[in-house]
Amino acid sequence: MSTERIVVGVDFSSGSERAVEHALSVARRRGAELVLAHVGVIAEEPQDLPSSMKETADTWRSLLGARLAEDRAALGELRARLSGQGVEVSQLFLDGFADTALAGAARELGASLIVVGTHGRTGFKRLLLGSVAGKTVRGADTSVLVARGEAPKGGYHRIVVGTDFSDQATKALAQAYQCAAPEADVRVVHGWNMPYASADLPGDFLAQLRDAAELSVNQYREEILRDPPPAGVRVRVEAMYGSPAAVLDDLSGAADLVVVGSHGRRGVRRCLLGSVAEATVRHARCTVLIAR
Repeated sequence: MSTERIVVGVDFSSGSERAVEHALSVARRRGAELVLAHVGVIAEEPQDLPSSMKETADTWRSLLGARLAEDRAALGELRARLSGQGVEVSQLFLDGFADTALAGAARELGASLIVVGTHGRTGFKRLLLGSVAGKTVRGADTSVLVARGEAPKGGYHRIVVGTDFSDQATKALAQAYQCAAPEADVRVVHGWNMPYASADLPGDFLAQLRDAAELSVNQYREEILRDPPPAGVRVRVEAMYGSPAAVLDDLSGAADLVVVGSHGRRGVRRCLLGSVAEATVRHARCTVLIAR
């Protein structure tokens, strides 16, 4: 039986340190192998240099070689430090651009998850994604976890799962269970709001929409609870008024993980990120798992 693999991007920044902590926690929970992946510096050999530039080129090659050697040593040290903590740890030194290299490595390894770090808070409400994190989320074939803040011990305890009752939402819930700590609270939420062309509709239209949303949620609750959640995990399913992205943003403040499918009912291709997933990974105030 093959071992599940989780790939975590490592660039030795504080953000990647948090990503490694989250990845280690998830790998331990899921019994997976953790692959530490570092993408080396891209630099093509200079061509047709004049003789006057030879000394500069030699210095450039020397500095680049030293930097790569330092990174390889640091990656080995990180692997050694993480070994012996109940998780099999391996390392991978990649060439290329970080976003495509991580996605390609995960594809070749058959990994189930990529974990990346992101920038922290700015002076604004939103949490901005770094370019590598954003491109990895959009382009990967597999699920991507964007780590924010410290990793919770023993798994995630307060999980919010966005649902539109699609197959992708069902995958999101299954992956939320895989990351849940014992005794975790999993809150499955369906966000809904008034259509834009509702200004001249009857006054009871909102109540009718609310009733329809509640009916859909009740049916979905019965469906998902046919397969019980992991032992000790508490699940509640509810409808909330508001756009799905806004609802998830509001709830993320009291959660340690938000899980959403990569696209909903209107998704075009697996590699494209739906609008709700895009907004959630950018605005949520906690770790986000984009499920594929």
